Amino acid sequence: MKKRIGYLLFFCAFNAYCSDNVNLTLSGYIPEKCGFTAVNNNLILSSDGFANTELVIDCNSPMRVSMQSINGGLRRQHSTKVNDYNVKLSILDENYSKTVSSQNLKRTQAFNVNDILFKSVAKLQLKLVKPLIYAGNYQDILRIEMTPSAVSGGVW
Repeated sequence: MKKRIGYLLFFCAFNAYCSDNVNLTLSGYIPEKCGFTAVNNNLILSSDGFANTELVIDCNSPMRVSMQSINGGLRRQHSTKVNDYNVKLSILDENYSKTVSSQNLKRTQAFNVNDILFKSVAKLQLKLVKPLIYAGNYQDILRIEMTPSAVSGGVW
C-alpha cells in the first residue's frame, strides 16, 4: 500500500514539473446569403402618381443594392414618351433611405448597406415627377438586386 502511494506521489510530482502545451486552431464558416422578396411585384400607380410595396430582406452580411430602370421611366405603350418617377428605398430598422430618379436608373446605380439585415423590411415608394396626361398604358421594369458584399464593410 505504501508503495502504491509512493508511486502515485511520484507521478503527481513528475507531472507538476512536466507539462505539454497544445495549441488548437478553431475555424468555422457560414456562407453569405442575401435574399429578399417583394410583397407585390406588379405595382399600379394611383391617380395621384404613387405606388409602393415592401421588400422582406434576410441578409447575413453587409450588402450591395443595385437598381436599374429598363426604360428610365414609365414608357407609354406604342410611343417613345417616357415619364420620370422617383424611387425611394427605406430600410425601416436601420433608419436608412435612398432616393433616385428613374432617369438616373437607366444606368445601374449601386450603393452599400453596411449594416447586417437578418430579418428586416424595406419600403419601396415610387412617385411620378409629373402626372400622366396621355391615355394609354405605361410600363417600366425596375430591377433590384441585393447581394452580400465584403466591399461594403466586410464579413466578420
